[in-house]
Amino acid sequence: MNFSARQWMMIGAVAIVGLMLILYAAVIAPARSRETALGGQLQGVQTVIGADRSQLAQLEALVAGQPAQLRKAFGLAKAVPVGTQTPGIILELQKLATASNVALSQFRTVSTTPVNNLTATDYEVNVVGRFFNVDDFMYRVHRQVVVSTRGDLTINGRLFAETSVQMTLASGSNSGSPTTDPNSVAVTLQLLAFSNAPTTTAASSSSPSGAPSTTGSAAPSSTTKTPASAGGLG
Repeated sequence: MNFSARQWMMIGAVAIVGLMLILYAAVIAPARSRETALGGQLQGVQTVIGADRSQLAQLEALVAGQPAQLRKAFGLAKAVPVGTQTPGIILELQKLATASNVALSQFRTVSTTPVNNLTATDYEVNVVGRFFNVDDFMYRVHRQVVVSTRGDLTINGRLFAETSVQMTLASGSNSGSPTTDPNSVAVTLQLLAFSNAPTTTAASSSSPSGAPSTTGSAAPSSTTKTPASAGGLG
Protein backbone atom coordinates (compact mmCIF):
# COMPACT_ATOMS: atom_id res chain seq x y z
CA MET A 1 0.00 0.00 0.00
CA ASN A 2 1.29 3.32 -1.00
CA PHE A 3 0.60 6.40 1.17
CA SER A 4 0.63 9.87 -0.06
CA ALA A 5 2.85 12.46 1.49
CA ARG A 6 -0.15 14.00 3.27
CA GLN A 7 -1.06 10.63 4.80
CA TRP A 8 2.51 10.06 5.97
CA MET A 9 2.44 13.45 7.61
CA MET A 10 -0.80 12.62 9.41
CA ILE A 11 0.57 9.24 10.54
CA GLY A 12 3.72 10.93 11.81
CA ALA A 13 1.70 13.56 13.73
CA VAL A 14 -0.46 10.84 15.33
CA ALA A 15 2.66 8.89 16.27
CA ILE A 16 4.26 11.96 17.83
CA VAL A 17 1.09 12.75 19.79
CA GLY A 18 0.86 9.16 20.98
CA LEU A 19 4.51 9.17 21.99
CA MET A 20 3.97 12.43 23.93
CA LEU A 21 0.94 10.95 25.68
CA ILE A 22 2.92 7.86 26.62
CA LEU A 23 5.81 10.05 27.79
CA TYR A 24 3.45 12.21 29.85
CA ALA A 25 1.71 9.22 31.41
CA ALA A 26 4.94 7.35 32.11
CA VAL A 27 7.24 10.20 33.18
CA ILE A 28 5.72 13.65 33.54
CA ALA A 29 2.52 12.78 35.44
CA PRO A 30 4.32 10.65 38.10
CA ALA A 31 6.98 13.36 38.43
CA ARG A 32 4.32 16.00 39.06
CA SER A 33 2.61 13.74 41.60
CA ARG A 34 5.90 13.25 43.40
CA GLU A 35 6.53 17.01 43.24
CA THR A 36 3.12 17.72 44.78
CA ALA A 37 3.70 15.15 47.52
CA LEU A 38 7.20 16.46 48.22
CA GLY A 39 5.84 20.03 48.25
CA GLY A 40 3.33 19.04 50.94
CA GLN A 41 6.06 17.34 52.96
CA LEU A 42 8.28 20.40 52.58
CA GLN A 43 5.51 22.66 53.81
CA GLY A 44 5.00 20.40 56.82
CA VAL A 45 8.73 20.41 57.57
CA GLN A 46 8.81 24.21 57.24
CA THR A 47 5.88 24.46 59.67
CA VAL A 48 7.73 22.26 62.17
CA ILE A 49 10.92 24.30 61.71
CA GLY A 50 8.95 27.52 62.27
CA ALA A 51 7.47 26.13 65.51
CA ASP A 52 10.92 24.96 66.65
CA ARG A 53 12.40 28.39 65.91
CA SER A 54 9.61 30.07 67.87
CA GLN A 55 10.18 27.75 70.83
CA LEU A 56 13.94 28.31 70.59
CA ALA A 57 13.40 32.09 70.63
CA GLN A 58 11.22 31.75 73.74
CA LEU A 59 13.83 29.60 75.47
CA GLU A 60 16.60 32.04 74.56
CA ALA A 61 14.55 34.93 75.92
CA LEU A 62 13.87 32.96 79.11
CA VAL A 63 17.56 32.14 79.55
CA ALA A 64 18.53 35.75 78.83
CA GLY A 65 16.07 37.02 81.44
CA GLN A 66 16.93 34.41 84.06
CA PRO A 67 19.73 36.41 85.79
CA ALA A 68 17.49 39.48 86.06
CA GLN A 69 14.65 37.37 87.47
CA LEU A 70 17.00 35.71 89.96
CA ARG A 71 18.35 39.11 91.04
CA LYS A 72 14.81 40.36 91.50
CA ALA A 73 13.84 37.27 93.51
CA PHE A 74 16.91 37.58 95.76
CA GLY A 75 16.24 41.30 96.18
CA LEU A 76 12.64 40.70 97.22
CA ALA A 77 13.78 37.99 99.64
CA LYS A 78 16.20 40.53 101.11
CA ALA A 79 13.53 43.24 101.44
CA VAL A 80 10.80 40.91 102.76
CA PRO A 81 12.45 37.73 104.06
CA VAL A 82 10.90 34.65 105.57
CA GLY A 83 10.86 35.23 109.32
CA THR A 84 11.21 38.50 111.19
CA GLN A 85 15.03 38.14 111.46
CA THR A 86 15.28 40.82 114.14
CA PRO A 87 19.05 40.38 114.70
CA GLY A 88 19.61 41.14 111.04
CA ILE A 89 17.49 44.29 111.36
CA ILE A 90 19.63 45.43 114.30
CA LEU A 91 22.82 44.92 112.31
CA GLU A 92 21.33 46.73 109.30
CA LEU A 93 20.18 49.72 111.37
CA GLN A 94 23.54 49.82 113.16
CA LYS A 95 25.29 49.95 109.78
CA LEU A 96 23.05 52.83 108.67
CA ALA A 97 23.63 54.61 111.96
CA THR A 98 27.39 54.32 111.54
CA ALA A 99 27.15 55.70 108.01
CA SER A 100 25.09 58.67 109.30
CA ASN A 101 27.32 59.22 112.37
CA VAL A 102 24.53 58.71 114.91
CA ALA A 103 24.15 56.32 117.84
CA LEU A 104 21.38 53.80 118.49
CA SER A 105 20.66 53.98 122.20
CA GLN A 106 17.66 51.61 122.35
CA PHE A 107 15.94 49.04 120.16
CA ARG A 108 12.66 47.48 121.20
CA THR A 109 10.16 45.13 119.60
CA VAL A 110 6.70 46.56 120.26
CA SER A 111 4.24 44.26 118.47
CA THR A 112 3.68 42.00 115.50
CA THR A 113 0.54 42.10 113.38
CA PRO A 114 -0.58 40.54 110.08
CA VAL A 115 -0.86 42.83 107.06
CA ASN A 116 -2.54 41.09 104.12
CA ASN A 117 -0.23 38.14 103.35
CA LEU A 118 2.73 39.63 105.24
CA THR A 119 3.70 40.13 108.84
CA ALA A 120 4.47 43.64 110.07
CA THR A 121 6.70 43.91 113.15
CA ASP A 122 6.65 47.25 114.95
CA TYR A 123 10.02 48.35 116.35
CA GLU A 124 10.91 51.35 118.47
CA VAL A 125 14.38 52.77 117.87
CA ASN A 126 16.02 55.54 119.87
CA VAL A 127 18.61 57.52 117.92
CA VAL A 128 20.97 60.19 119.26
CA GLY A 129 23.04 62.56 117.15
CA ARG A 130 23.14 65.93 115.46
CA PHE A 131 19.89 66.92 113.80
CA PHE A 132 21.06 66.64 110.19
CA ASN A 133 22.84 63.35 110.93
CA VAL A 134 19.65 61.93 112.43
CA ASP A 135 17.75 63.27 109.44
CA ASP A 136 20.23 61.49 107.15
CA PHE A 137 19.76 58.25 109.12
CA MET A 138 15.98 58.39 108.67
CA TYR A 139 16.47 59.13 104.97
CA ARG A 140 18.72 56.09 104.59
CA VAL A 141 16.17 53.89 106.38
CA HIS A 142 13.42 55.21 104.12
CA ARG A 143 15.52 54.56 100.99
CA GLN A 144 16.33 50.92 101.70
CA VAL A 145 13.74 49.98 99.10
CA VAL A 146 13.11 52.49 96.31
CA VAL A 147 10.53 52.37 93.51
CA SER A 148 11.37 54.54 90.51
CA THR A 149 8.83 56.43 88.42
CA ARG A 150 9.00 53.58 85.89
CA GLY A 151 8.19 51.03 88.58
CA ASP A 152 11.73 49.61 88.84
CA LEU A 153 12.81 48.38 92.27
CA THR A 154 16.12 49.25 93.88
CA ILE A 155 16.60 47.08 96.96
CA ASN A 156 19.40 47.89 99.39
CA GLY A 157 18.05 46.09 102.45
CA ARG A 158 14.90 45.45 104.49
CA LEU A 159 11.62 47.14 103.63
CA PHE A 160 10.86 49.63 106.42
CA ALA A 161 7.93 51.99 106.96
CA GLU A 162 8.55 54.93 109.31
CA THR A 163 5.25 55.45 111.15
CA SER A 164 6.15 57.85 113.95
CA VAL A 165 8.95 60.28 114.84
CA GLN A 166 9.36 62.05 118.20
CA MET A 167 12.27 64.39 118.75
CA THR A 168 13.72 66.23 121.76
CA LEU A 169 17.00 67.85 122.64
CA ALA A 170 19.42 65.15 123.75
CA SER A 171 20.63 64.88 127.34
CA GLY A 172 21.84 62.16 129.62
CA SER A 173 18.41 61.90 131.24
CA ASN A 174 16.11 61.72 128.21
CA SER A 175 18.12 60.16 125.42
CA GLY A 176 19.18 56.87 126.94
CA SER A 177 22.76 57.63 125.90
CA PRO A 178 24.74 60.39 127.66
CA THR A 179 26.00 63.13 125.36
CA THR A 180 27.78 66.41 125.93
CA ASP A 181 27.02 67.87 122.49
CA PRO A 182 24.43 70.68 122.95
CA ASN A 183 23.44 70.38 119.29
CA SER A 184 22.43 66.72 119.57
CA VAL A 185 18.84 65.54 119.43
CA ALA A 186 17.20 62.36 120.68
CA VAL A 187 14.68 60.76 118.34
CA THR A 188 12.24 57.97 119.10
CA LEU A 189 11.48 56.33 115.75
CA GLN A 190 8.68 53.83 115.14
CA LEU A 191 9.49 51.42 112.30
CA LEU A 192 7.50 48.68 110.64
CA ALA A 193 9.54 45.83 109.14
CA PHE A 194 7.75 43.37 106.86
CA SER A 195 8.33 39.65 106.50
CA ASN A 196 6.70 36.43 105.35
CA ALA A 197 6.52 35.09 108.89
CA PRO A 198 3.42 33.98 110.82
CA THR A 199 2.13 36.44 113.38
CA THR A 200 3.87 36.15 116.76
CA THR A 201 4.08 38.33 119.83
CA ALA A 202 7.51 39.62 120.84
CA ALA A 203 8.73 41.16 124.06
CA SER A 204 10.52 44.45 124.28
CA SER A 205 13.85 45.10 125.90
CA SER A 206 16.46 47.82 125.81
CA SER A 207 20.18 48.00 126.35
CA PRO A 208 21.35 50.71 128.78
CA SER A 209 24.89 51.00 127.48
CA GLY A 210 24.21 52.16 123.92
CA ALA A 211 24.38 48.71 122.26
CA PRO A 212 21.02 47.78 120.66
CA SER A 213 19.44 44.52 121.77
CA THR A 214 16.14 42.65 121.49
CA THR A 215 14.35 39.69 123.07
CA GLY A 216 11.33 37.68 122.02
CA SER A 217 8.26 35.89 123.41
CA ALA A 218 6.35 38.11 125.81
CA ALA A 219 3.47 40.55 125.66
CA PRO A 220 3.91 43.67 123.51
CA SER A 221 5.50 46.51 125.42
CA SER A 222 4.18 49.98 125.96
CA THR A 223 6.45 52.92 126.58
CA THR A 224 6.11 56.52 127.67
CA LYS A 225 7.61 58.90 125.15
CA THR A 226 9.12 62.31 125.66
CA PRO A 227 6.94 65.18 124.40
CA ALA A 228 7.80 65.82 120.76
CA SER A 229 9.34 68.90 119.29
CA ALA A 230 9.55 69.89 115.64
CA GLY A 231 11.24 67.32 113.44
CA GLY A 232 10.88 65.77 110.00
CA LEU A 233 11.84 63.10 107.57
CA GLY A 234 14.57 63.56 105.05
